[in-house]
Amino acid sequence: MLNTMTAEGTYLICSNTDVTSLLSGTAIKAVVAYVSDYIRKPALKTYLIFEAVKSVFDRNSEMLEGSLDRKEKARILLTQIVNNLTSKMEIGGPMASMYLLKNPDHYTNHKFQTFYWPNFVQAARHAWNPNSEECGEDQLVLLKIKGRIIGHTLIQDYVFRPVEYSQRSLYDWI
Repeated sequence: MLNTMTAEGTYLICSNTDVTSLLSGTAIKAVVAYVSDYIRKPALKTYLIFEAVKSVFDRNSEMLEGSLDRKEKARILLTQIVNNLTSKMEIGGPMASMYLLKNPDHYTNHKFQTFYWPNFVQAARHAWNPNSEECGEDQLVLLKIKGRIIGHTLIQDYVFRPVEYSQRSLYDWI
């Protein structure tokens, strides 16, 4: 029944809604083999990525020196690099487009909080060893509150938290 409303279902649940009845053992084995191959697909090695990019530049050396607009040259090169990498990674065009358009590759019903752990680790190290060069500086955010400019860091937000939150752990605070 989902196949009759695929466009709407795909839009609403952001996934493929094509369903098929698997009544035979052959069909079930084929699906299991496909999913197994898909799951264990290895990532593209770094040297292969650089090789793909270099091959695109090598093939287009004449075009790079040509009279085309810089923007057009960049568009052509990026398109060819993406196509080359896509063929090597064995991912489809839609997935490559999602990455280029900065769309998420998955959807979740959770909202995750960004936590800058290195800032807190550096602050703790600095408390134990203030002379260490390993302790970096925390990023300062300037806030204007009631006409006054106040410096604020993530660490200060936790260290100088209100008394009613003094028993709250850093994890819970974030």
